Order: sequence, then C-alpha cells, then structure tokens
Amino acid sequence: MRGRFTKMHGNGNDFILVDEFEGVVVEEERKPEFVRAVCHRYFGIGADGMLFVQKSDVADVRFRYFNSDGSEAEMCGNGIRCFSRYVVEEGYAESPLKVETLAGILELEVTRDDEGWWVRVDMGRPRLGKEEIPALEEVWGKEFEFDGRRFRVYALNTGVPHAVIFVDDLDFDIIPVAKHIRHHPVFPEGINVNFARVIDAKTVRVRTYERGVENETLSCGTGSVAVAVVASRLGLTGRSVDVLTKGGKLKIEIADDTVYMTGQASRVADGYINTEELRYDLP
Repeated sequence: MRGRFTKMHGNGNDFILVDEFEGVVVEEERKPEFVRAVCHRYFGIGADGMLFVQKSDVADVRFRYFNSDGSEAEMCGNGIRCFSRYVVEEGYAESPLKVETLAGILELEVTRDDEGWWVRVDMGRPRLGKEEIPALEEVWGKEFEFDGRRFRVYALNTGVPHAVIFVDDLDFDIIPVAKHIRHHPVFPEGINVNFARVIDAKTVRVRTYERGVENETLSCGTGSVAVAVVASRLGLTGRSVDVLTKGGKLKIEIADDTVYMTGQASRVADGYINTEELRYDLP
C-alpha cells in the first residue's frame, strides 16, 4: 500500500520517478491511471510526468516516460537527464551510460561539480521527413492562421514531434494558438509547440506547450533541441546555442549527424506514495 518515489526536475520540468529496476512496482495495465493520479497537482504529488527505471536487454537500463495525462511518450529530454542522474547515483550504471528509449538507444554522460549534477545527452539525429514527424504533408515554413494572425511553423522530430515558431515578442498568451496547432489534423499524433525569440547568434529564448501535459511547461529538452536545430538551419544562430527556458538554461550543440544537450538534473525529494489515498476519479 506504500510505494517509494523520487521527485526530480530538469530546469523546473518536474517528474515522479518510480524504480522498477529490481521488479515491477506498478502493473503495466495500471500505469496510465496510476500516473494520472500521482501527477495530479492537487490530489496527488504533482508533476509534469512520471519516469520508470527498468532493466534493459540491449542497454545499461531502460527509460519509460509517461505524460501527466497517462500517455506514454518516446522521449523526454529533461526527463532522461533526471533519470540518468538517478541511475548513476543509485549505482545501476556508470557514466557514460547507454539508455534504451522508445526513440532508440541514447548515450549520456553524468558529472557533478559545485553547481550540482550535469547530464550531457546524445539526442541523436533530428528527423525532418513528414513520415518521421509524423505529418500528413511537409510542414517546413508552412503558415497556420489563428485569430487573425499568421504563424510560420517548422515541424520536426527530436525524439518526439515538435513545431517551432519564431516570434519577435514572447509576451503573449501562447496557449490558444498552441492548442490549435497541437490538435491540427495535419499532425495525426499531435505535436508539441515551441515559440522562440532569437536574442543573438548564440542565444534563443523559448516557451513550450507540451502535448500530454496540455499546458506550458517551465522547460522542454526535446523542444529546446528542436528550436536550436531549426534556428541553425535557417541561419539565425550558430551550431552551438544557449536555449533559455522559464526554468533555466540548456546548452545545445549541433554536430554533423547528431545533437547534444547539456543541462542540470535536480533530486528534491524521496519518499513514499500512500497508494490507498490516491484519487482515480479525477475531476
């Protein structure tokens, strides 16, 4: 009736981690409802998503990520940094480590200094083809109209689908237009939506609306990678850029065939979930 958990965050993008390395804690068919109950901000612990640590047959460890609505996603950039710190800290693997994800096997480096724990992630190759996003047509510079405004959208997959929109001013309510694009029929699996403002050739500021969370989050790792890739391809920035999110800074480096993301991972609490007190009939 009591299950252990760890609360972590990457630049304010927060997660509940459940350790299943030594065995199943939450039965597979119950995971979605369990995630929804625990991640609820009022009736549970509260988080943007949940991480499960599991053994892997093809890597050092297996990464599972569920959004707060109970849907499983292929990847989460901030989540995998938190996950990797936990795995190294608990002694399940040493750095560098290989992690099995639904987006493929990723390699990560975990270090620690006076400022805290840092994780550098090999995010793999960005996927720009419409089938890889997925999208029903090419969405690279396609204009979307909403409430009298036109937004030029660049879509790609950096582990999960992302739309990138460059704006001159980020001081506006991004939720309505983000929802419109996130649910647009051109994206059959939905899409995360990033609004970005280029500060200079080495700095970009970003706000992200995440599918599954269905709201703006303080930071999104895969979204920051997507913004850096599009900005570089459009000649707006160089191949090394600091992405400033509401929750903090991520450093993105673009190589010939892959992208690297470096950021912090914070472990703020360890405790027990009283499972008999969880609410599954959530409003």
